[in-house]
Amino acid sequence: MIPELAEWNDGQGIAPSDWIWIEGRADHALGFCSLFWPGIVLFEDYVLREPLNEARLRGWESQGRTRQQIETAMNAFLLEDVFPNDPTERQLKETQTDQLAKTMAAMLQAKLAYDFPERRFLAFTLAGEDFGVSFHQI
Repeated sequence: MIPELAEWNDGQGIAPSDWIWIEGRADHALGFCSLFWPGIVLFEDYVLREPLNEARLRGWESQGRTRQQIETAMNAFLLEDVFPNDPTERQLKETQTDQLAKTMAAMLQAKLAYDFPERRFLAFTLAGEDFGVSFHQI
């Protein structure tokens, strides 16, 4: 999934953890933490990704949407254009972002269970035009 790994060690390749050790940057790692372990708040009976946009929330409520629909929409993190400068070939990039979405959903599920043990959640990938991840309470 990471073609560059095969170029290391005279073509024998290296593990992702070794590659990160060599090429990684702390500021990038901290930035990725905000994607993989986002801030989440409890607001009224909603559990929402930070930052809270109360006006948007009230707009969804005024349209008669359910709590699950509102949480799904407000908690969506779309991946379609998240790496605009990545030169990776399109098919490989789609495979990589699909795996990223699945991993992010699993991480969200773990974070939600950790932060809100008394509540139940479903974290999931989004397909189609709104490709990414989201979650809501169940």
